[in-house]
Amino acid sequence: MKMRFPRLHSALAGLGATALAAALSGTATPVAGAAEKTTSPPPECSADCERVFDLELPYDARLVGWRDGTVPGGDSVLTYRLGGKEHDTLDLPGRRVLDADCGWEGDAQRCAVTYDTGVHGAGALSVTLLADRGIVRTDEVRAATPGVELRHYDGNGRADLALRQSTYDPNYAEAPQYWETYLEFEGEFVRTGCAVPESESSPAPEELVYDTCVRH
Repeated sequence: MKMRFPRLHSALAGLGATALAAALSGTATPVAGAAEKTTSPPPECSADCERVFDLELPYDARLVGWRDGTVPGGDSVLTYRLGGKEHDTLDLPGRRVLDADCGWEGDAQRCAVTYDTGVHGAGALSVTLLADRGIVRTDEVRAATPGVELRHYDGNGRADLALRQSTYDPNYAEAPQYWETYLEFEGEFVRTGCAVPESESSPAPEELVYDTCVRH
């Protein structure tokens, strides 16, 4: 896999040293003049929606995750804000968002968003935040068992993924489970391999796994 370096937006030239460091890192640190965190859910979400995450990003941008907690398996909404104003939203029916992380993809921010779904499912979305197009969904992976974690396996500043799966042998309740690891590459989650199935629950791998997935 060829290593790539992010292209920096020309506006970086006008930033101070502190803001430049924050922009390069892609962390949840705002540049000067970032708007205060929003407190009201978007119109697409019910009045009882809860704010699950609110990421401060470079250039006065934010990614906010809202979740309807009034019903089991409630829907979620992502909000992309620029300059303190709502720029775009993405409805996520049947997905209860859990966490998110963003990093540079060229001149844009690439974000991974994890969620629970159904009775015992989980998954993750890869989205790009673009000033001219809003929230652009580029990939999604799912598992029919709980367990999804954001990880940084390759050090490129964008979130990778660990996803837990089940062998379903002899049935869901008794089946061993195992972790898959994914690298984010150009907006897609690329699976590297699967860990050995285990009868007991284990934490997400701290390093990529490469074992074959065929036997599962």
